[in-house]
Amino acid sequence: MFGRPAIARPVAAAFVARLRDGGTPLALVLTAEHGTGSFAVAGFATGAFGLAAALSRPVHGRLLDRLGQRVLISTAGANSLATLSFVAAVQLGAPPPVIVAVAAIIGLLLPAQAAALRALLPELAGRQLRPAAYAVEANAQELTAIAGPLIVAVLVALLPPGGALAALAVVGFAGTVWYATASAVGDSRGVAGTPPRSAALRSSAMWALMTVVVAVSVVLGVVQVVFPAFAADRDAAQLSGVLLAAFAVGSLLGGGAYGGGHWRWSNERQLRVLLPAIAVGVALLSLAGSIVVMAGLAVVAGLAMAPAFAVTFLVCDEIATPGRTAESFTWLGAANTAGFGLGGALAGVAVDRAGTGTAFVLTATVVLIVAAFLWARPDLLRRTPQDRPPRS
Repeated sequence: MFGRPAIARPVAAAFVARLRDGGTPLALVLTAEHGTGSFAVAGFATGAFGLAAALSRPVHGRLLDRLGQRVLISTAGANSLATLSFVAAVQLGAPPPVIVAVAAIIGLLLPAQAAALRALLPELAGRQLRPAAYAVEANAQELTAIAGPLIVAVLVALLPPGGALAALAVVGFAGTVWYATASAVGDSRGVAGTPPRSAALRSSAMWALMTVVVAVSVVLGVVQVVFPAFAADRDAAQLSGVLLAAFAVGSLLGGGAYGGGHWRWSNERQLRVLLPAIAVGVALLSLAGSIVVMAGLAVVAGLAMAPAFAVTFLVCDEIATPGRTAESFTWLGAANTAGFGLGGALAGVAVDRAGTGTAFVLTATVVLIVAAFLWARPDLLRRTPQDRPPRS
């Protein structure tokens, strides 16, 4: 697949651009705390950034659908300017409300790079390579989440305060320009005049797919809380990152295997198998009694994660309202954010009240409930005549 320049350049460029997405939350915290001496201000700034980014995703998706993918250059440029303004505001001693407000603006202007690539991949890859392309994209999603913070850690050690955040702004903008100026991306035009009633969420199948994404993303939120708690209970808090890395390795291995295979089952049937596999893997984590065993089980638990995300991308491409593909992918991103947050909240309460094992069992139950609905209603992820957009 990567032997085809029309695919390789947009995928590579999008990965570079999204390093900004993966590293900005940590860089915001470090920059704000260093400048203000307050983790409270840093936390509010990061929260404002995340909330604003989540709320603005569908708007960015509509812009992509209507104006074409090169609109990313404008939004990325504005985002980089806002990021540099944040660094300047902190260093000049701006009041906390101003710092938080600028962080929110950074989130509002964050380009919908992931949705743009996912909407373009079917055109670039063709039907035969679509599963492999979306598997690569699912792994890229995992890698940017890992690489972003690691890059920030290195930059913080090498650059003056605020330098890491400024560097991310430059790298993100450069990656977006590299992506948007690719010939394959430039050939992708917006869809003008799409009727307002053909909104992305008009499809009932889209709501069902978002529910699936929430369930899978709950797992991500849970492990971010429960793995550190498990390690701390064994006086090995410093190894919590090892457990998270093991889970990520499992996901990457699963995504690689999925992308390299040829699957005859329908996407809906694949999800009906992958969700129970995720649930079983998460439930097995409750049996671990040591860090070593937990690390091994974490690899197993992660195996079905990237394939599940890849299949949700395939389903989204199939059921998206015509002219609203990018917006549909931004709604999947919003569902991912919501599931991650719900998972963190669920894990926090469960760990405090009943322990880490119970948190894993509850999480597996959530995923199994959604899987049961897919088994009971195989048509949930299929478009119906009522979902079709009205004639203009």
